[in-house]
Amino acid sequence: MKIIVGISGASAPHYGIRVLEVLRTYEEVETHLVISDAAKLNIALETERTVGEVEALADCVYDVNDLAAPIASGSFPVDAMVIAPCSVKTLSGLANSFTSNLLIRAGDVMLKEKR
Repeated sequence: MKIIVGISGASAPHYGIRVLEVLRTYEEVETHLVISDAAKLNIALETERTVGEVEALADCVYDVNDLAAPIASGSFPVDAMVIAPCSVKTLSGLANSFTSNLLIRAGDVMLKEKR
């Protein structure tokens, strides 16, 4: 099972980190992580972890600006996606298909593919 985990710039990046920690306990789950630039700042400000430590919890990590990443395509097989926390800016981008970064593009693809 492949799951995309997005961490956006809303306060409380602890939620996304905890999702990664829990999913890591399941051998059959492969996690694909995207962290927004604002989330990277919040991880440094609100947690005891570095961004590198959070990224190490995932199987695959993508740059938020890499719109050519595999998860940006509907042909890439993914079972689910969670964005935790989800900022209002990210939610607005999803609601309006304003795919300004990979996090929003991956979410847009998930909605389009009805996953």
